[in-house]
Amino acid sequence: MSRRLAVLVGAWLAALLLILGALWLMLLPALLFGVVAVLVPLELGDAGWSAAAIAAVFIGAATVAMVVAPLLGRFSDRRGRLLPLRMALVAAVFVTAALALADRPAFLVPIVVLGAIVFGAFWAPAMALLSDGAERIGLAQGLAFGLMNAAWGGGNAVGPSLGGALADAAGDALPYALTAFVCALTFLAVTRGRRFLGTPLARVPEGT
Repeated sequence: MSRRLAVLVGAWLAALLLILGALWLMLLPALLFGVVAVLVPLELGDAGWSAAAIAAVFIGAATVAMVVAPLLGRFSDRRGRLLPLRMALVAAVFVTAALALADRPAFLVPIVVLGAIVFGAFWAPAMALLSDGAERIGLAQGLAFGLMNAAWGGGNAVGPSLGGALADAAGDALPYALTAFVCALTFLAVTRGRRFLGTPLARVPEGT
């Protein structure tokens, strides 16, 4: 009985860690989007860009990301969850570092478009991981979807306020550098946990 209980507790903990990891991988890109959404318009505005021109940049970036998203989703389906996530995290480090260094709209705008693609690349594999974790513990997929929305909303709420506060205190380079550091740490965590995340675990028995 004690061994069965230990196996059951281990399965629950493994599934819980998988769900928490997936939620973080959904919160992180929302946080990145939030930082970019508050700092880039200010930079472009300081460079003399109109509100309409700034809006066009973000609409264009969102359009490109929307076109690329199905391709990224199919890549995730073929190669599994972890490779796309690791690639997105590495790319996010370079994008956020480039944003910290960009000082002209000619450099800033292409990086924003690239960032929309890179940050959007998190969603498909992270959602798949969340679905896997929910299935393992018998959690309704609708509830898992609600948790996903909460994670995205949290990142989207914290990103602009945190990015703006840090930029006011020490300049735009600080929030970009910190987000690059967080992406690098997340990459290391995902890489170290690749065997756990990439190996199917037994589903927690129903009725327990």
